[in-house]
Amino acid sequence: MHNAAGTVIYVGKSKALRNRVSSYFAPYAVHNVKTSHMVAAVDHFEVYHTKTELEALILENSFIKQYMPRYNIKLKDSSDYPYIRLSADEYPSLSVEYERKDDRSLYFGPYSSKGTGYAIISAARKAFKMPSCGKKFPEDIGKGRPCLNYHIGRCMGVCIKGEVSKEEYSAAIKSVVHFLKGDYGSLLKELERDMETCAESLEFEKAAKLRDTIRSVKKLGDRQHIVASEKINADVIGIYSDELGTAVNVFFVRHGAIFDRECLFFGSDELLDSGSVTSLLFRFYSLRGFVPHEIYLGYDLAPEDRELLCEKLSETGKTQVTYPRKGEKKELLTRSEANARDLMLHKREIENKAGKFARSLADFLRLPEPPVRIEAYDVSNHGDEDIVCGMAVWENGRFAKRKYRSFNMKTVTGRDDYASMREAVERRLAHSEKDWEYPDIMLLDGGENHVAVIKRLLSEKNIGIPVFGMIKDEHHKTRTLTDGENEISLNGRQDVFNFFYKFQEEVHNAAFGKMDVQRRKNLTTSSLLEIPGVGKKTAESLLKYFGGLKAVKNASFEELAAVKGVSRNTAQNIIDFYSEKDRK
Repeated sequence: MHNAAGTVIYVGKSKALRNRVSSYFAPYAVHNVKTSHMVAAVDHFEVYHTKTELEALILENSFIKQYMPRYNIKLKDSSDYPYIRLSADEYPSLSVEYERKDDRSLYFGPYSSKGTGYAIISAARKAFKMPSCGKKFPEDIGKGRPCLNYHIGRCMGVCIKGEVSKEEYSAAIKSVVHFLKGDYGSLLKELERDMETCAESLEFEKAAKLRDTIRSVKKLGDRQHIVASEKINADVIGIYSDELGTAVNVFFVRHGAIFDRECLFFGSDELLDSGSVTSLLFRFYSLRGFVPHEIYLGYDLAPEDRELLCEKLSETGKTQVTYPRKGEKKELLTRSEANARDLMLHKREIENKAGKFARSLADFLRLPEPPVRIEAYDVSNHGDEDIVCGMAVWENGRFAKRKYRSFNMKTVTGRDDYASMREAVERRLAHSEKDWEYPDIMLLDGGENHVAVIKRLLSEKNIGIPVFGMIKDEHHKTRTLTDGENEISLNGRQDVFNFFYKFQEEVHNAAFGKMDVQRRKNLTTSSLLEIPGVGKKTAESLLKYFGGLKAVKNASFEELAAVKGVSRNTAQNIIDFYSEKDRK
């Protein structure tokens, strides 16, 4: 369906297309507000014929992805869903991966986010005292000292020769597999049986370790929200919808425990009906790449839509979509629907507060409209090298950490904050011509001169974005703002002061963090390490003392020898090394 401008505003499919379309425009039709708005906007239709309903479903989703129609429920293309991988090595290890490979490893998930995957790995390592140091076994057994985790009882100490047998490690891995599957009942029974066997054999130390593991697993089980009997393995999809929008909450239940959750929110214009829910679930599981054997759904699909969805989702294994009416399955569905409602209302509450603050901020800064997106920039450096400009983003009432970026200087040489900030902002603006929207406000960690440089750049490009500098006091805290000409006091507005202080901390951490990573990376590959007598610690001391490699190269013999840890022979080696390089 197109509007008068020719824009696609809705895509639908039907086995009886005439009836489906007529139902929207019949004089007796009664619609909710969203559907009424859509019907009123339609100017003309475009029809495609397919051989099968499955082809129609695939084509419908292709068009939704292509046109992003206003009135269709849409899923944005997010990054792939992560898995937890248990490697197939002799001593298996855990990692988070975005792709399932045919490499004999075990994969668990997918999970709603990378953070969830890492949190589960962390819990497994703590419960079963798995190593997290990154060493490779058995190659690294007996090499080096055990880390702090071993000394505080959080690692079994595989790296210590003779401490952990291959059988003990394999037993721990077996427990990890039970844990990742969510099979707490079987895991606890097996651990308790092993503990009793050790106690009967007078192996009290092993029995005590198993007792501690059992306690850890029980705590983890409590945190995993066991909500049903162990036989239930299903995705439970609860939907809440009103005139202002829709929330779809998915509980991923494995062995009766909710091991993960995802909630999707949709706007007030996006229509909710059998066809749109079918399309949504098809797209959702296409993105996840994994379909459970059972899906409990709180929305009655039309019989043909349900049959079509089951057919498509069963391509990798039989999947049933059911509507529980009673018992614990119905209780799970009711809980999921309640979560959808609560999360939607909570989201609206946050958005209302954010909207109120944005309007207040616009009044405070005398802006014509409340800001939706604000960006802040800060330059961090290590002497004359490793210069990085960080960018932090505030969007729709919260800091959008996934949109933070950093810029390593490409054209600026030496320490020049103004030139570095100009280069970073200029490169950032180039992205708006492709895929980044312009911000409503630009904040700079600096004063009048910083603002003047960036205002000049924006003027050259004929871009009208308000720019403010965040000026710090002697305690490195935000003192006031400047628009380049006047200072704007933050006294008397604690909420505004807190906002800019938080923003300044965010962008500083983003810039410094990236700079430090770059510094460490350069240190590991520094030419200093090629010089006889210079190790990592000495190289770091030299770079810190002189503020960069360039200054080290230009230092005199006496200056080099004055650095702690640098002998006279090493100082001479440094001078000879770079003198030889210059001659080449």
